[in-house]
Amino acid sequence: MRSILFLLLIVALRGSAHAQVLQYPDKAFELAQASGKKVMLVFSGSDWCIPCIRFNKQILSDSSFLSFAGENLVVLEADFPQRKKIAAPLRLQYDSLAAAFNPQGTFPQVVLLSPGKKLVAYVPYREETPAGFISTLKHLLQ
Repeated sequence: MRSILFLLLIVALRGSAHAQVLQYPDKAFELAQASGKKVMLVFSGSDWCIPCIRFNKQILSDSSFLSFAGENLVVLEADFPQRKKIAAPLRLQYDSLAAAFNPQGTFPQVVLLSPGKKLVAYVPYREETPAGFISTLKHLLQ
């Protein structure tokens, strides 16, 4: 009886899985390797970039996006704030990702990567609705 309840709990939790926006690249790529999911890397300037703040509020905080991402993606945010400090080891990881996938310093920049850190696609963001952004991602994930 206990094992049946446990299985039902697992099924219920899997059905309602929501993505978390991760801050640590090592953890994100480990999860991607384990799950076979692509990594959606978001380059952000959380305390100075108005379009980044909008993206965070309109997309990364939206329940429909988080539900979609939980089933299909590992979401990683590489933040480049101007006022708050990022720990040096983490900042070095972000700088390395930026050198490889955002050398122009575009913010926000959204990139799909394989679990092995290979470029899959740059994801256009035109301040659309969560549904529009999800549609774009579905097309790129095919």
